[in-house]
Amino acid sequence: MTGPSSHLSWTELACKDGTPYPEHWRASRAIPLAHEFERIRAAVGKPIPILSGYRTPAYNARIPGAAKASQHVQGRALDLRPPKGMTVSDLLRTVLLVAKRPDSRLRGVGEYGWGVHIDIRPGDRLVRWSGAKPVQVAR
Repeated sequence: MTGPSSHLSWTELACKDGTPYPEHWRASRAIPLAHEFERIRAAVGKPIPILSGYRTPAYNARIPGAAKASQHVQGRALDLRPPKGMTVSDLLRTVLLVAKRPDSRLRGVGEYGWGVHIDIRPGDRLVRWSGAKPVQVAR
């Protein structure tokens, strides 16, 4: 299998430093995250570019302003760029519709100028935020 789902590859989930997505989280974290991603993609109706998936602690520490307890470090998060023809607001609205489903595992949704962060953090309620931070890439 090239990924945890039809439209999400292990390469897209891997850290940008080349570290693969951790094997021990593939069933418990990557599969549920991919399931939510597939729901969002189906609702959007076209491919959604992945900006960031898993991050090693070292890579995450090099990103200015990145949360130390980032869900990316836990293998539970994706940063999504709106596909062509969609705005960040359009993508956010779609993500929030998916998050409202009774069986959704989405628990974190962040809106930024570059796109939308989604995660499946532990908990029973949806945490939402917005920020003006530009997309950050470690150096």
